[in-house]
Amino acid sequence: MRGVLVFLLVISTPVQLQLIRGGHNITFVKSVLTIIGRREHWKNTPIFTGHNTNADELNSLIFWLQHAMEVTCHTVDTSRAAHMEYPLGHYNINSDNSVSLLFCFSTQELIWFNLDMGLRRLRRMRLIVVLPVKRSASYKAMMSLFKRLWHFQFLNVVVLHKNQIYSYTPYPAIRFYKLDLSSDPLFPPLTLDFQGYVVSTPVENDLPRVFFVRDQKTGNMLTRGFGYRTFVEYLVRHNASLHVSNPHQDHATNSSVNMGRMMQQIWDGKLEISLHPYVDVPEKMGDHSYPLLVATNCLIVPVRNEISRHMYLLLPLDQWSWVILLASVIYISGVLYWIQPGLQHRSWDQRIGFSILESISWIIYICGPLRVYRPSLRYFMVSFQLTILGFVVTSLYSIQLASFFTTLVVGEEVDSMEQLIQQQQKVLVKHYEISTLLRHVEPHLVNETARLLVGVNASEQVSALLAFNRSYAYPFTLERWEFFSLQQQYAFKPIFRFSSACLGSPIIGYPMRRDCHLQWSLNIFIMRIQAAGLLQHWFVSDFNDALRAGYVRLLDNELGFHSLDIDYLRLGWSVLGSGWLLSAMIFLGELWRFYHRL
Repeated sequence: MRGVLVFLLVISTPVQLQLIRGGHNITFVKSVLTIIGRREHWKNTPIFTGHNTNADELNSLIFWLQHAMEVTCHTVDTSRAAHMEYPLGHYNINSDNSVSLLFCFSTQELIWFNLDMGLRRLRRMRLIVVLPVKRSASYKAMMSLFKRLWHFQFLNVVVLHKNQIYSYTPYPAIRFYKLDLSSDPLFPPLTLDFQGYVVSTPVENDLPRVFFVRDQKTGNMLTRGFGYRTFVEYLVRHNASLHVSNPHQDHATNSSVNMGRMMQQIWDGKLEISLHPYVDVPEKMGDHSYPLLVATNCLIVPVRNEISRHMYLLLPLDQWSWVILLASVIYISGVLYWIQPGLQHRSWDQRIGFSILESISWIIYICGPLRVYRPSLRYFMVSFQLTILGFVVTSLYSIQLASFFTTLVVGEEVDSMEQLIQQQQKVLVKHYEISTLLRHVEPHLVNETARLLVGVNASEQVSALLAFNRSYAYPFTLERWEFFSLQQQYAFKPIFRFSSACLGSPIIGYPMRRDCHLQWSLNIFIMRIQAAGLLQHWFVSDFNDALRAGYVRLLDNELGFHSLDIDYLRLGWSVLGSGWLLSAMIFLGELWRFYHRL
């Protein structure tokens, strides 16, 4: 048995040595790197090595790179798990000053995952894939390699095999081609022409970003919304086309996209990009385009606590102003008690009564109860000052009171999470956004706020808001609120208001797979349309389309002309009734004193 094992070991040793030693054409690799160095110098060379890479050849190549090419090398192998790998961008390595090397034997090696993590957000870096000499160069084998490169979104790539140079393009479909050392440029040039590349993505209602309207002339369904328009214009600009993967789905006016499902499809690799802008893309699930908007996310709360009209008489002055006026009446009464002429022959209680009535008359700017002849200079100066005071107070009071009758005055509204909890205002929120909302609530308020959240799907939330259901508050971004608030632009009484109970200011952009090949060109396009003002133009025109399609409607709850009724004069009747009661009590007291004198 031992002899058999020794025989097998002897037979297998040359095969192993053949795989390990001399597996790659390092001389040809040096020739390619020399030509690249003549055209453009670089500073860093990340090297990713698979398990079949010969150590001596690798050390020789690194020594040559450091001394002949004067570049810094950074080696990565599979000894460290890919998820623990740090992106090379953390080491000040960027796409412009680097050329990366990948030594691999097959498309199933673990080094591909290290490559994916190491070149995170560095997909525009020049990448050279070095294949071993013994590897097959058949069409099927090479196509599987380029499909693997496309799977990880590497585009700026050349592949070296024996003495051959290959590159590829995914537009409009994956195809590879041969190059030679005289090719200039050697790496595929950056292209903005996608040559008819098809982007497949589902399209659903997502008012106001994406929604559907029916053409009144042709009866066809048309898609509108600034999110859809931006994405389609981008594809047209770069010679690509959109394929809607759910063309037969029914889009009711109260339906809404499930972005949780969209994000899961991106995470699973079933979707490369979504044309539905979204506010939150976890880094582990995908990437995000340049923001279309940076919008504050706050609670839309129903307008409540409408103040009764009979209380309007008290509103022009706040509590402390009324207290100051009451103290002024007492102070002025005391001054008039001593300086007012014509009261020397009256009793002290009559003088007090006339002084109080006179001071009230001055404050409210009406005629006093007494007629004064030949006033003294001192009395004239006091009267002149009180006249100015009464005029100013009554004028400001009248102006403020008149303005109240032109609108509806409301009391304290929900403007913080504390007030939300105090008023026990329920909040209608999407199921998959509950955790995101609670992350922005102060820690000591999380438990109480969580009890107020009512989780529903996206369609139920949109239906409740479009129906102006005032039983709930809604977390919405500012751009959504500006769209929905256009419905009440002509309303006398607003239904909802954008509160100050905010949950951060998220960016709104297109979610996409990690290191998506569309990201760079899409970012440039978004910045250009923002500078041109197209987003705001589409925002206004989309509201008109949504209005015609029945998604939104203009509110006209104007109250019209209403004459003052008894209810409006309730405060006046209360004051009059209190005065009658007080007068009756004083009259009875005077009768009691009169009869006891007898």
